[in-house]
Parts: sequence; C-alpha cells; structure tokens
Amino acid sequence: LLVMNALFISYFWLNGVKDLTYVIFYYSERSRMNKLISSARRAKLPEKLPRVTMLYCTANDFNEHSLERSLRQKYPNVKTVILDDSSKPEYIERVNAFAKKHKIRVVRRDNREGFKAGNLNNYLKNRRDYDYFVILDSDEIIPPTFITSALRYFILNKNTGIVQANHVATRNRNKFMKLFAKGVDSHWPTYQMTKHHHGFMSLLGHGAMVSRQCYKAVGGFPHVVAEDLCFSIEARIQGFYVAFAQNIRCQEEYPVDYLAFKKRHSKWTQGNMEFIKTYTSRIAKSNMTWYEKMDIVLFTYNLPLTAFFALYIVINLIALPLMDYRLAYPAWLLIPTIVFLLAPMLNDIIYHAKRQGLIALTSYLVNSFILYGSMFFISLLASTKSIFGAKAIFHVTPKTTSRITLGEALKANYREILFGISLVVIAMATTRSILPVLLIAVPSFLCVYLTTLSNSTTKQRRRKRNNLQPTFIKRAATQFSSWIL
Repeated sequence: LLVMNALFISYFWLNGVKDLTYVIFYYSERSRMNKLISSARRAKLPEKLPRVTMLYCTANDFNEHSLERSLRQKYPNVKTVILDDSSKPEYIERVNAFAKKHKIRVVRRDNREGFKAGNLNNYLKNRRDYDYFVILDSDEIIPPTFITSALRYFILNKNTGIVQANHVATRNRNKFMKLFAKGVDSHWPTYQMTKHHHGFMSLLGHGAMVSRQCYKAVGGFPHVVAEDLCFSIEARIQGFYVAFAQNIRCQEEYPVDYLAFKKRHSKWTQGNMEFIKTYTSRIAKSNMTWYEKMDIVLFTYNLPLTAFFALYIVINLIALPLMDYRLAYPAWLLIPTIVFLLAPMLNDIIYHAKRQGLIALTSYLVNSFILYGSMFFISLLASTKSIFGAKAIFHVTPKTTSRITLGEALKANYREILFGISLVVIAMATTRSILPVLLIAVPSFLCVYLTTLSNSTTKQRRRKRNNLQPTFIKRAATQFSSWIL
C-alpha cells in the first residue's frame, strides 16, 4: 500500500512537471518557434490550385451563422458539403433550407455507425474529386484566408498530412461561457506550438485540413470516440505529421453551460479510456520517438487514470486507518506538492496577467480550480464503467441552454453532491478531519453554483435582447414612420 501510495504521488508530480516544462519552454523559445509562421507565409501556392472540400459535420446542432461565415473563403477551387447526422425534423428542415439557399450538397446516411468518424468516412471513402478536405464542427467559424494559409503549411513541408489551426472562444452568451472561455485562448498557442516542435501534435477534431494522400494512407478515420487522436497516430506511423498553424485563428464556442461541459468531459474520458485499451500496444511498438510517446501518455492517460487515483483515497482514508497505521511524510514534501498542484494554472497566469486585472484573474483561477475539481466524480464514473466493459459513446455537446432552477441544478448534480458527502463522512470517521478530502469534496458541492452561472447573461447579450424588445416610443415611432410612408 505504501508503494502504491508513493506511485500515485509521483504520477501527480510528473503531471505538474509536464505543465511547468511546456509553459516555461514555450515562453523562453517562443520567438524561435514562431519562425515557422513566417516561413509558412512565404510559401508560394502552385499555379494549379488544389481542389478543396469543406466538410461541415452536424448532428442536431446545426448553426447557420457559423457555416455562413465559414463559406466566405478567398479561394476559388473549393466546395462545401454538409454531413448531416441529425435525427430531429426541425434540424433536418433547417439544413435543407440552408443548403437550397447556398446551393450546397447535403449527405445523410441510414445509420450513425462510427460516430463522427463514420460520418466522415461515409463521404470520403473511394472519392477522388478532392486534394484536401477541411473539417468543420457545427459551431466552427474559420477565417476567409483559412484555405490559402493552411495550404502553405503543406507546401512548406511535404511530410505534413494534417494542418491544425489555432482557436479562440467567442460568442459567449452567459456568465459561465464568458468566465471560462479565457482558458481556450491561452491553452492553444502554448501547448500546441510546443507539441508541434518537441512533442506529438495531434488533429483536434475541427478547424483542420487533411490531405487526401494522408487520408488514403491511413485508410480512413478509426471508428472510435477519439477519432482525431487515433487518426493522427495512424498518420504518424505512415510517415505524416500534424502541423500547428498558430497564425490561423478560428472561432469556437465554449460549452454553453456546466451540464454541457460535464457531458463533454465524460465523452473525453470515455474516449481516452477506449484509446488506452486499443492503442497502447500500437504506440509502444511504433517508430515514434520516445518524447512523442511520452507526450501522448502525459496528455491522454491523465483523465482515465482518475479511476486509479481513487485508490489513493481508499488507501489513505480507509485501508491505512483501519490497519491503525499513521502515514507521516516529511513537511518539506508539501512544497513540491503545492507547486505541482498550481502548475496547470501557470500558463493562464502568464497569458492573462497583462490582459485583465488582479481581481478578474484571481476569480478566473479560483473558479477554474472549482470547475475541474468538480469533474473528479464524472471522470471516476466514466473510467470505472470503461474498465468494466462499458462501450465509449460519442455524445454531441449540447449547444443550447435555458434557465436552470436551484431544484434542477440539485437534481442534475445529485451524484456529485452525494459523492462529496460520502468523502466527508468517511474522512471524519477514519481520520477525524476533512482536510484529506477538502480539495475534492468542496468542488463537488459547488457544482450547483457552477450550474447556475449560465443563468446570468452577458451585458452584450442583454443589450441585444433589449434592442429586440421595442419600447412604447420605438413602437410609436415605427407606426408613425409607416403612416408617413
């Protein structure tokens, strides 16, 4: 039990070392790494422009505004196809109306086998009428120069099979989105640029361009939840690399509320657990470098290992106290533990320190700690189910929300609350202190608070809503103008 306990602590430290290393390296070597951008911008496009197909994937979450803006490409040799997996009639009608208006082809299939991967493969397999394809999610907005900029990365390096663009979170409609969307803006450039140069850069599912040569070599997207990561590994084994284009800034939406965030987190945990079971041996036997393999392990094994981290709690709260054994570590061990506990926040602190005040930054960091701390139970649940054979499911993250009452928030999070209560009761019974479980129990209770954050709309949203509700004077002015005309 003591050896297992030490291994858990060591793995926790290792993840802290990872965050410190990536962040420090990025900010110390940023100017050198950014030379990639200037090199790509100088690359010249061929006279005969490649054929590009934009694939917009949707499943009951169609967003006309996002797709319409993404269509404005400053590139002539492009066509767009909507891959519609929707099952609700209202979304099917909206897709059909949009496609008719913009003269876009819609492709549907009889079943939804293989999730998003199956949807893409259903269209791409055996086709030769494209040289590159772009993957768009329902809330994706790519800049007008996306295609021309991405093509330059392929020209710069002939071994590039995938170009992954940078992302920022926009269109924040409520307090939950506005508060946590900052993490997207700071995470992408730091970690992905470092991965591009000294780790394993992966396709991240959207806002990316893939060459037909790479797709053909891989043989299509694997029918798994984490299809983007698995496709990237298969591409790497075939000799293709993923390039990160930091200068291409796409827009995405942050999960619309806490419940949507929790659903996405559960999907990620299930997908990563499925990935561990199916791809661990393949990675170990591949010709990738040791640091690429290490990068994959540190970033993808983290969420599923939550189930094993639960054993750490069992050992310290139940097993050792029942054996009447008091585990006492030296006080100095608290120093690296605290440092590595705060390590994931270092990048946010550096990135946002000059962009917002101390109070706003502190509020964001505290709330982020609560948000990710509250995900312990859902990660534990998804990991445990996967260990015992539950099949991973691709859940589409909800894109709409409504006002959530306190009762609804309690009902939606009752499992997390019961989990937190159980930890407190066990800790008091065995150690007579709640300190050992404080960092897990408190976020579990505060999930109700996180759920109700989406009830508060942003100032811009309220202003827009108010403008849509004419006052008596506005209505009178409108009627008078109509009478005059």
